[in-house]
Amino acid sequence: MRKNSIIVMLMVATFLFLTSCSKYEEGPIISFRSKTERLCNIWKPVKILVNGSETILSSDQQKTTIEFQKDGDAFITAYYLGIPVAQTGQWEFYDNSEKIILTMNTDDNTPSKDTLKILKLMEEELWLEGKIDSDILEYHLEPK
Repeated sequence: MRKNSIIVMLMVATFLFLTSCSKYEEGPIISFRSKTERLCNIWKPVKILVNGSETILSSDQQKTTIEFQKDGDAFITAYYLGIPVAQTGQWEFYDNSEKIILTMNTDDNTPSKDTLKILKLMEEELWLEGKIDSDILEYHLEPK
């Protein structure tokens, strides 16, 4: 009987440990790949929420990509009226790896700096949250 209660206590402790380990709101609970390995990829948007409401992605938004490289380089290719516009910059983890600082180069040589909160960071899913003026944007991305 004592052996069964020890097993049950170990199972409960393991469950509590695993459910409290998640660094990001939406997961994963545990990963054997580093945060950098999971982030470094070419991502495309599959869903954008503005203040919690899903928006319909335009054809230009559907073609947009963001690439995070292991050396800290970042590349965004956005489309405007079907014309690709490329931006280069740098990324870094911030706030105990719960956020990304994205510094992009601009035409006027004044870098554009954004802080994005990581909601989910998995090999096949990346959810980021940013703020533009008073709007909260949530980006759901998947590998290209």
